[in-house]
Amino acid sequence: MTRCTKLAVFAAIFAIPTLALAHSGATGIVKKRMEVMKDVGAVMKELGAMVKGDANFDASTVARRAGDLKVHAAGMPALFPEGSIHGPSEALPQIWADFEEFSRIASDLESAAATLSGVTEAAALPAALGAAGKTCKACHSDYRKP
Repeated sequence: MTRCTKLAVFAAIFAIPTLALAHSGATGIVKKRMEVMKDVGAVMKELGAMVKGDANFDASTVARRAGDLKVHAAGMPALFPEGSIHGPSEALPQIWADFEEFSRIASDLESAAATLSGVTEAAALPAALGAAGKTCKACHSDYRKP
C-alpha cells in the first residue's frame, strides 16, 4: 500500500465518524443547511488562506469556490422554511420574524460572491473576500445562536 493510499484510508477512518458526530441528530432541511454552512465556511477558510499568504493565490480556485458560494447564497432562503428550528439547529426564531431582511443578506452574499468570482489578482482578494465575510457576520450576529 502506498503512503498516499494509507493516508487516504486513515483520513476516511477518522473523518467519517467526525462528520457524523458534527451533524448528530440533524435531519432533513436542518441537516442540509448545516452541510451548506459547513461548505460556506470551507470556502471562506480556503480563500482566507490565500489572503493570509498561507496558500498561493490561484484565480481559478477563487473563481470556482466563489461560484460555490454564489450557488449556496442563492439557495440560502429555501434552506430556512418556516418553523425549521428543530433538532440541533443554530438558527434563531428571528430569521422568520424578519425573513425579508434575512433574504436580503443572502442576496448580498450572492452579489459579493459574484464580485469575488471575478478576482484575477491577489491584491484584489482581501477586499472581495472581506465583503463576502461581512454578509456572513451580519447573518450570524442576528440570526444564529452564539
